[in-house]
Amino acid sequence: MTRVLGNTELPDASRLLRVAADGGASPAAGQWYRLQGPDRDLELPVLDHSPAEGWLAFRAPSVTAAWGRGTGCRPAGPFGDTIPAAPAGRELVIIADTAGLPALLFACRNLAIHLALVGLGADPAPFRLRPSRYMVPGLAAGAIAGIGVLEDAGVASRIAHDEPLPGCREGPLASLVDEWLRSRAAQDRWQTAAVVVGTPTTLDALRDHLRGRVGEQHERPVPAAA
Repeated sequence: MTRVLGNTELPDASRLLRVAADGGASPAAGQWYRLQGPDRDLELPVLDHSPAEGWLAFRAPSVTAAWGRGTGCRPAGPFGDTIPAAPAGRELVIIADTAGLPALLFACRNLAIHLALVGLGADPAPFRLRPSRYMVPGLAAGAIAGIGVLEDAGVASRIAHDEPLPGCREGPLASLVDEWLRSRAAQDRWQTAAVVVGTPTTLDALRDHLRGRVGEQHERPVPAAA
């Protein structure tokens, strides 16, 4: 049994949940935990981890707002495969839905990511968006929104959303991925290692879009978004 160290609201009303972790915890980007709380059990991808300070961070659903500091909980994990680094000579592109976004943000701390393509569906953004300072040739000129955390880490990102949000490409994630692929020369695409992180539905939707169009293709399923 461990305890909640912090619980703050994110822009979409979900929660940034930090729980105490023992020294044996060693999760990597793409992995997730089962978290047994006082009133429900959750499956949550790891958003961040501090071995030095002894905590794990997750994006949790809004119904956990009552889990105040000191609330008892029991984490089990980590489960799942990690996001691989790109081999020499290839660029890592991570493609994520809302469920995979925490894993992407965790990955940007220790992986060299060339580009992140994110689909939010019809959901509000759980993390702050802002105009990107990085150019992504070939994508729509108006689609300039990036995720602030990625921008701070030096990672270019672009966002797809079902609604016409300022700076986002309107439509599903698959359409953003297809536009990006069509904008790149064949040689550039073959130098890409693409990793899709998200729910099985997202992985199924993107598999054929990527097959035979990039140098490497990997899938990392995570539990459905909070």
